[in-house]
Amino acid sequence: MTTIAPPVVRTNESTRSSGGRSGSVVWMALPALFWFVAFGVVPLLGVLWLSFTTWNGLGEIQPSGLTSWKATLSDPGLPHALWVTFLIMALSWAVQTPLSILIGVFIAARKRYREFLAVLFFIPLLLSSAAIAITYKSLLDPNFGLGTGLGIDALNQDWLGNATLAMGVLIFIVSWQFVPFHSLIYQGAV
Repeated sequence: MTTIAPPVVRTNESTRSSGGRSGSVVWMALPALFWFVAFGVVPLLGVLWLSFTTWNGLGEIQPSGLTSWKATLSDPGLPHALWVTFLIMALSWAVQTPLSILIGVFIAARKRYREFLAVLFFIPLLLSSAAIAITYKSLLDPNFGLGTGLGIDALNQDWLGNATLAMGVLIFIVSWQFVPFHSLIYQGAV
């Protein structure tokens, strides 16, 4: 008995993607690339160009070469400012990670009132950094802030003027603002 082999269909493997579609799908990334260049790269290049100029924000822009860079890099407070920035970043990361994991796992589970709590957890993510800074500056004002408004003398401190208090307050604010973003990542992982 002789069997006949089925016909062989030959395809060009170089045009096939793993999903079985033929052709390239790189063109799908072009809109994202366009918006990234328009709102990410172009403003960054504009700021870089402005760093080589002198401008008070109102008058004419004057080219100044490397004078701004020299002044910034020779400032004796620069190493301390970089150290404080790194310290706030590292300590807020140490606070954000465990909280984000807990909230992300909680929100991913099927719990009662989960949807309502998820909305509350994600509100800080919707606010801009400028709005958060203005709000907390007003709330923490020792003369007109939250302590004065509520009549609680323990809250009437110079939260942002005292170096030890300011560090903790800034770590709290940065963590409060970015915990929802990391929680969303951990929720997706669950």
